[in-house]
Amino acid sequence: MKKPPLILVMLIALGLNADSQVQWSGQVSAFGLKSDRSPAQRVLNGGDPTLGWRLDLFLDGRVTDDIVALANVRVSGNEYLYFDYVALRFADIAGLGINFQIGKFDMPFGNLDERRFPTENFLFGLPLIYEYRTSLPNTVITRADLLNNRGRGIGMRLIDLGVYDIGAMVFGDLGDLHYALAVSNGTISSASGGQNDNKDFSKIVRLAYTPMMGLTLAAAGAMGAYLPNDGTPIPRTKAPEDYLQKIGEVDLEFSRGHFLLNGEVVYSEWMVPLENQDARLSVMGYYGEAKYTWFPRFFTAARVSGLRFSQLDFSGVQRRWDYDVFEIEGGIGVHLDRNALVKVVRRHTKTLGTTDPHDDLTAIQFAVAF
Repeated sequence: MKKPPLILVMLIALGLNADSQVQWSGQVSAFGLKSDRSPAQRVLNGGDPTLGWRLDLFLDGRVTDDIVALANVRVSGNEYLYFDYVALRFADIAGLGINFQIGKFDMPFGNLDERRFPTENFLFGLPLIYEYRTSLPNTVITRADLLNNRGRGIGMRLIDLGVYDIGAMVFGDLGDLHYALAVSNGTISSASGGQNDNKDFSKIVRLAYTPMMGLTLAAAGAMGAYLPNDGTPIPRTKAPEDYLQKIGEVDLEFSRGHFLLNGEVVYSEWMVPLENQDARLSVMGYYGEAKYTWFPRFFTAARVSGLRFSQLDFSGVQRRWDYDVFEIEGGIGVHLDRNALVKVVRRHTKTLGTTDPHDDLTAIQFAVAF
């Protein structure tokens, strides 16, 4: 079990101080699921029926009118503590309307936001672009290893589970335009969550525009070195900092009446030091998900997502450096009351370019906010 970082200890101390303005909240969820049985990475627990649980605790501690301490602690079925969010936020610095945040928090990339938590998630799990592991690890690799890794789920994600990492961010609003600029350890595809792995920082910028109520359009870009400076020799006379991930995305959120739509398209490139030359590997990922509330306690939801990989020369044959994937998910949800939700979800995953493994999923989940 990980020890709580210093900032979390400070937050707990705030919670014990009767004069502090501290707010606690949380979510707890339990689920049962059954995957098809195969070695595919989208299969959970080898295909055996599984029961699980998750607890999220949130703490907001107001130090002064302009300084807030924030924390999110997560515990799941493996009983380990994960400190996803531990940060200090400084509001309206020098009266300029500029805000500053430092610590571990979700980097300003993509529009997942509160939908990463069970009570706000329309379905089960995160969109494919946040969870699927590619065949490319953040290590030096050969063409043969890259080819053998396809579909095995041992490399980096396109977006690393919502990109919780240690960093600093400046953000604010200019009318209907919202901006954020951040630097962090790791990269979008391999958030380290600890000390930096090389001499570079990931640089992130995000702009969002709300032209009318119910519609937000946004775009973000990031760049950073992804190879660790661990002494592993690189085939050419270059440093790990010369090998970058460059990634960009556009997203939208639209709501009207009982209908809610979210979507995102991401494009990423990695410069990779293969054995005889550097190669530029890319992937495009996307998802769209919609929810319609038919009456106050009942909704249906659907999600479509996919990944499409670029081609690479393998011994004179052009092949995709990982298998393309397409996924569709549908479900129903019933609010037992305002803070209690039950969902039933079915997910179908299709792997292209090879024999499609049996990796579909059925899940039922109960979630309560408190």
